[in-house]
Amino acid sequence: MEGHKIILNDFLNLIKREDITSILDAGSGRTSLSVIANSFSNTPIDAVVYPGDMRKINSIKEISDHNENISVIEKDICRDTVIKAYYIIIAHLLLGEATKFGNLFEELLEKVIIMKYKYLIIIDYLEDPAVNENNIMKMCEKYNLTIVCNSVFTNQDPQVWENFTGVHSFGYLIKRL
Repeated sequence: MEGHKIILNDFLNLIKREDITSILDAGSGRTSLSVIANSFSNTPIDAVVYPGDMRKINSIKEISDHNENISVIEKDICRDTVIKAYYIIIAHLLLGEATKFGNLFEELLEKVIIMKYKYLIIIDYLEDPAVNENNIMKMCEKYNLTIVCNSVFTNQDPQVWENFTGVHSFGYLIKRL
């Protein structure tokens, strides 16, 4: 997860911090939520997890229990509409998990892309067979979004998942015009 933290911090540093008024951590987990909570301790953060996904809920509970600005919300982003607008939406390891809950990568990507935000940060593993980087670029083009920055980081300690080994973290900082 070293690369994910570096990419997330690099992208957050490209955004004027005083402008950040609200954050959605879509598919929240310990890595993304800890970086966000430490960087924006006074900013309202909605940490969305799939309903009943106790591995995620339990992993962020320690962080959310100690920060009154964090709201943990159980929601299926593919099936439920997110109406609220956010300054930043962070999709860290979210897209690759779509199939885990009976959804498709393309559906979840489009649901996240069409949400209301100024900036969207997508971070995942290049090796994840469920994630299609070209579809991210095509979807940005379809919805007239600007890719402000993209990044790839080679992790020294690869992370082993069920169906792949994550060596290369990649990310996109996307801006709605």
